[in-house]
Amino acid sequence: MTKPSSGGYASFPNYSPTSPATRILLVRHGQVEWNARAAYTGWTDIDLNDHGIWEAQVIADRLSHVPLTAVYSSDLIRAKRTADMIAERHNLKSIEDPNLREINYGLWEGLDAEEIISQFGQDAFERWKSDPENVEVPGGESFGMLRDRIVPAISKIAERHSGETAVVVAHKSVNRVLICYFLGLPVRRYKEIKQDNTAINSLLFEGNRVVVESVNDVCHIQKCINV
Repeated sequence: MTKPSSGGYASFPNYSPTSPATRILLVRHGQVEWNARAAYTGWTDIDLNDHGIWEAQVIADRLSHVPLTAVYSSDLIRAKRTADMIAERHNLKSIEDPNLREINYGLWEGLDAEEIISQFGQDAFERWKSDPENVEVPGGESFGMLRDRIVPAISKIAERHSGETAVVVAHKSVNRVLICYFLGLPVRRYKEIKQDNTAINSLLFEGNRVVVESVNDVCHIQKCINV
């Protein structure tokens, strides 16, 4: 795995144009208000806040010179709006895939950890934290269920764009679980994968293997903040 760039508008690693490899740039959407207050944000369809719109514009600028053939997104508005800004720079229309949705947090939607413990109990919260792959959130999904719907979805996109570069705009837990899967890590280690808003993760699909080229690349945001 290559180290994410430490600054500037870094280019992505090149590969031979004759190679059948597919590069997927896996992106997290821009910020929404629930992200800002650390609330669990799953299937609730919340739009970007002002900062999230700015982030989406910045990542669209960064990717404007990357030769993209397609832009995919979750069907939730925060991902779709981010994807639309990226696609517009390439005269493309983003393609929605509901299988790329964030995990369904069920009755925990919109709550932070303290509120979940207060309403559902410490034991229930700790059981989920200790085995997120198998323990379903009340009224929602387990992380194993999430993995089982997103891995086939991303694999189909890669197969569809052999030898090309495509963007997939998804969500924090979606991206973390995908990266764990392709690195051969158990789902329970998903929190060891950092995913900031509009982070870029580069995945190279080469035949039967997937190379994780970079993780949580946010140099586009860092550069703007440092100007």
